[in-house]
Amino acid sequence: MKTENENWKREADEFGRALRRLPQAVSCFSNGACCPWCGGLNKTVTFGMNNCEECVQPYAFGYPDWHEGKDPVSWVPFPFAEFDALGKRADVIPEFKPNDRLKAIYFQKAEESLGVHADTTKAN
Repeated sequence: MKTENENWKREADEFGRALRRLPQAVSCFSNGACCPWCGGLNKTVTFGMNNCEECVQPYAFGYPDWHEGKDPVSWVPFPFAEFDALGKRADVIPEFKPNDRLKAIYFQKAEESLGVHADTTKAN
């Protein structure tokens, strides 16, 4: 029989795996918010829940308590109710695979946060 501490560790590990299956949060652009599902630029958003104009998926926009940056972010809230109802298993949450547009946005945002820009005109 597992101890309470072992159960807590297993649940925390499953939660971490489930969290990594969701789209990454994306900081906003000067002209709108980026949909974390498809990379679409939404020029009219409100703080709180929104639906993407392109893919119609729901996402949140604003300053979540885990975000320490100065710019607001777009993110997919964790589906706590579904996760709990389905046995707190990471494999019940579909794994998100970013499209090429989102990969380019992740790269651009990484460059901005590092304050450097990669020279992609030359091969390594």
